[in-house]
Amino acid sequence: MKKILLYIFYLLPSALCLQPVFSQPLISIYENNTLVSFSKHIYSTDSGFHSSIRPYMVNEMKKAFDYDSVLNSYTIARFADRKALNIIFNRNLLVMKKKNYGFTIDPLFEFGTGYDFANKRSQWTNTRGLILQGYLGDNFAFSTSFYETQTKAPLWIYDYAIRRNTMPGQGRIKTFGKDALDYANASGYISWSPSTFFNFQLGHGKQFWGDGYRSVILSDFSLYHPYFMVTTNFWKIKYVNLFSQFSHPDEEWETAGDPVYKKKFSTMHYLSFAPGKRFNISLFESIIWQMSDSAFHRGFDMNYLNPVIFYRPVEFNLGSGDNITMGLNLRYTVTRSLTLYGQFVFDEMRIRELTSGNGWAGNKFAWQAGIKSFDPFGIENLFLQAEFNLVRPYMYTHVTTLQNYSHAREPLAHPNGANTKEAVIIARYNYKRLCFDLKYVWSGSGLDSSRINFGKNIFRSYYEHPFEYGNKTGQGLFTTLDQLDISLSYLVNPVTNMNLFVTATLRREENYKIKNSYSIVSFGFKTSLRNLYYDFL
Repeated sequence: MKKILLYIFYLLPSALCLQPVFSQPLISIYENNTLVSFSKHIYSTDSGFHSSIRPYMVNEMKKAFDYDSVLNSYTIARFADRKALNIIFNRNLLVMKKKNYGFTIDPLFEFGTGYDFANKRSQWTNTRGLILQGYLGDNFAFSTSFYETQTKAPLWIYDYAIRRNTMPGQGRIKTFGKDALDYANASGYISWSPSTFFNFQLGHGKQFWGDGYRSVILSDFSLYHPYFMVTTNFWKIKYVNLFSQFSHPDEEWETAGDPVYKKKFSTMHYLSFAPGKRFNISLFESIIWQMSDSAFHRGFDMNYLNPVIFYRPVEFNLGSGDNITMGLNLRYTVTRSLTLYGQFVFDEMRIRELTSGNGWAGNKFAWQAGIKSFDPFGIENLFLQAEFNLVRPYMYTHVTTLQNYSHAREPLAHPNGANTKEAVIIARYNYKRLCFDLKYVWSGSGLDSSRINFGKNIFRSYYEHPFEYGNKTGQGLFTTLDQLDISLSYLVNPVTNMNLFVTATLRREENYKIKNSYSIVSFGFKTSLRNLYYDFL
């Protein structure tokens, strides 16, 4: 054993002197927008990139701009010939690269600690994991990763996790010690591109459709889910067919031992059309149905398997009450430094009721409007963003709760659920490897009061609405959230977005009954490859 370890120790440095540049159909790790330089190339007036379909594919990014040059701009050149320093600051931990196959292995982790001065409460996080990425031939790629975490989370996150038995976006929890949590999750996929026109993915992961910080169509907020995705690229069109299985932990099959959660299926179409390099328009439709009910086992309905069909006529002719959602995403790059974007999605809507302004409960829709600016005022790698989101009461709900727009006790779109409005302001600046981030979120949501369903909780039946007319966004117990997050980090290694960080969070939740405040300072060392959201109500 000792000889084997010595062999690995001497072998690895020679294998790690160069960073692999895989051109196979791998998903980019830089889709979380931490590094401004990648985002501004994606939204450049020269790229014509289908920016609203995330996560991005590395080979598609390479077609749109000089991906390798951007990545290499973060390389510390003086460490290139010093093998140990090169591994720490520039390269993957373990690399195997041959003519027809190759892979990389890197650790994933987060070690952090902090203190909430407003509530006199300490916090800490201990996350360990691993990511393996590789390819076989020119057209096949794969990736797998896992995380194991114990954490004493901020109080509002801890309360959320205990109430829902799930950590935001990270799955089922167990208690750990007095007031800490223990949880784990894993993701992975295989990706095959038999031609320049098609990509097939089978995996356990997340998707995000939109150009904003939030998405009212499909976000990456909830836990990983099983999926099969077919992506078609031709001319100025990118077309995605997504087939997913979601779980509904609030309803269980009767089994001995651990619970088996009931399942639901979803099929989604997303058609992105870029008539020019500045403008992009995308159409969206989805349908969700439960796998079984008390009468029969339905399984995956083959009627929804057709990739080029409109779901609404199919659903109508089946005589079913499946949950259908339709929407639109728009993006226009005004100048090289300015991009406008927006979304509109609806579950049910009558134009006559909408124009009358009578607040009909059946007008269930959501919209988003935002603006992004890259290198404003001539400051390179400065990024500014402002966004507004509005979700009407009862949006994403359904008559049958098992068919609502959710997965693993969490929304598939906006983290606030429904009956909410929100403003987001983001400023981000990169100077070489130094990263500064500021994010402010304000939201106003109408919570349920006296057990009345005012429309925020998407896990309640739409039939529970108390008023047919007179509904408005924010009705119920109107509660506001103000959250400011400021962070300063140093990028240690761009390959895994490994960074040292210090963060300050100021948060206030308020209505006429409560006023909760949090003032947290934290610091630590982590790899940032996931979008995790803790700024919602």
